[in-house]
Amino acid sequence: MTTFVLVHGAMHGSWCWDRVATPLRDKGHHVETVDMPGRPGGPDIPGPDLASYAATVTAAIDRCDEPVVLVAHSLGGIAATLAAEARAEALARIVFVNSLILRDGEGALETVLAPGSESVFMREGTLTISSDGATIFVSSPEAAVEGFYHRCDPADAAEAVSRLVPEPLGPVSEIVRVTGSQFGAVPKTYIGSRDDRAVPWQLQREMSEQAGADFIELDADHSPFMSATDDLVAALAGL
Repeated sequence: MTTFVLVHGAMHGSWCWDRVATPLRDKGHHVETVDMPGRPGGPDIPGPDLASYAATVTAAIDRCDEPVVLVAHSLGGIAATLAAEARAEALARIVFVNSLILRDGEGALETVLAPGSESVFMREGTLTISSDGATIFVSSPEAAVEGFYHRCDPADAAEAVSRLVPEPLGPVSEIVRVTGSQFGAVPKTYIGSRDDRAVPWQLQREMSEQAGADFIELDADHSPFMSATDDLVAALAGL
């Protein structure tokens, strides 16, 4: 039996893991899912920052028997990275699913939206910052489907879009601080999708290589928990 902690990405919630968590549990694994601050089910923290995101993940790790396989999707990779920095000794492995792996001193927005990036969210008007500067959101349902769910069943994609929430801007713009002795020492696997339009394939390969992660390729979009569920479950169970 493996203990999994599943961390969602930007604008999502723990609901995105439902189709993965159930079959993993059916196989006898223990699965804990996380809701970040700023969405239903998450901690009620005004103006959440990266520290509160990381604390939410470390609290989930602390609720589990060790060792834990920490699995993060998309922006959730940043919170998982910081949680791994704080709880390296509790982790058997950290798994990044179409996720960001930032090095010390890097931030999420500057990485995904760097000059030359092929992310659909680089297109003008695709993302909207709230009038108070507190959150960021996808400007239209069509942009959300193209960026997150273009290989998913249209009905599933529409339902997922309806559940998205504005993402607090603080954690997206803050700088990550990690060390080689903690985060760097945790074994890593990257599960990537060549057809990801949010975190481009080339960026996935570069980040995984820099982190020394094993690489598993799925035939999927940015959201393999919906577009390639069986393959993702098999990859995780195989760990």
